[in-house]
Amino acid sequence: MAIKRFYFNTGVRPETVFNPPFPYEYHRNKGNVIRGTLLIPFDCDNVPDNASFYMACDNPELPEAKNPNIIVREIVGGNMVSKYAYFRVN
Repeated sequence: MAIKRFYFNTGVRPETVFNPPFPYEYHRNKGNVIRGTLLIPFDCDNVPDNASFYMACDNPELPEAKNPNIIVREIVGGNMVSKYAYFRVN
């Protein structure tokens, strides 16, 4: 499987950030996307098509990782600070 791009929805709506004002230019320069909310791109390898993003963190061995419907992949590109992405396999 090839490397795939995913987007983490931060839930931040730029029009609600006032003090200080939302840094649009900073996020554009980083490659982040704004579509109603701020989306942070990240890339993972070997993620099946039937998987959906669940969460991200720095620990690949959380109890959720033992669930047979969860897979953990290293984040290999993008702007996420976390090192691992958890995906739910449908």
